Amino acid sequence: MNPVVSHPLPISNLLTRVRNNLASEQYSSQTIKAYLGQLNVFMRHIHPKEPYSVTQEELRAYLDRLTAGDLSRSTIDQAVNALSYFCKTELGQPLDLLGFNRPPKKKAPPVLLTLDEVKRIAISAENPKHRLMIELGYTAGLRVSEVVNVRVQHLDLENLKLFVPAQDGKGEGRTTIFSGSLKDALARQVGIKSPDSYLFPSERGGPLTTRAVAKFFKSALEISGVKKLATPHSLRHSFGAFMMQAGTDPQVVQNLLGLRRTKPAKLVG
Repeated sequence: MNPVVSHPLPISNLLTRVRNNLASEQYSSQTIKAYLGQLNVFMRHIHPKEPYSVTQEELRAYLDRLTAGDLSRSTIDQAVNALSYFCKTELGQPLDLLGFNRPPKKKAPPVLLTLDEVKRIAISAENPKHRLMIELGYTAGLRVSEVVNVRVQHLDLENLKLFVPAQDGKGEGRTTIFSGSLKDALARQVGIKSPDSYLFPSERGGPLTTRAVAKFFKSALEISGVKKLATPHSLRHSFGAFMMQAGTDPQVVQNLLGLRRTKPAKLVG
């Protein structure tokens, strides 16, 4: 690529212009700060070369250097986005990323809750129905989407079992367990509902949204005083970890969680 011919601006003026452009396009203050930080580092790297005379080869070499430096995927993405914006708005051409390999995203380890912590979160829920949903989600190892879609007919109160239909409409679903301590509360929740009714209906009679569950779980977590970045999905991970620690056969745990292929130590899904 040939260098772009332009009237160079002092670096401070250039960054100010980029800042103003980002602000006029309603980028968030956090994004603006991140972009300017990445561009400042890049310009120091190529100094004394003028930013307006940088080539695609030099841009790619810089990104390859960042990737080789074992930086996180989010940092690399941030640099790519900042340089892409600079190329588009200041150099008048897109950043050539053909063949550029970003580092894989590293999964954060799941947040695990102890039985005591689950109890503290559950009793902190203001609504008894929400408390029961938290307890069932934990003792049955359910995904949030599975909790909100439990129907009365899925419950086997006598045998403490719960049928979980396949979410994608394929397969036969699975049968999991739940704590006997929930039997009476679940029976009260069933009440006079028909077999096809949702166990935890919304005010309109349909299922609650997973977003609503996340909202009341977050509120209960804050009230509980449990200092972990837990989410409703943490209940499922914690169930699997508890079962493994209790000596349950890994294949049994996998079946209860509905995982086709998983490494028992990680218990993801």
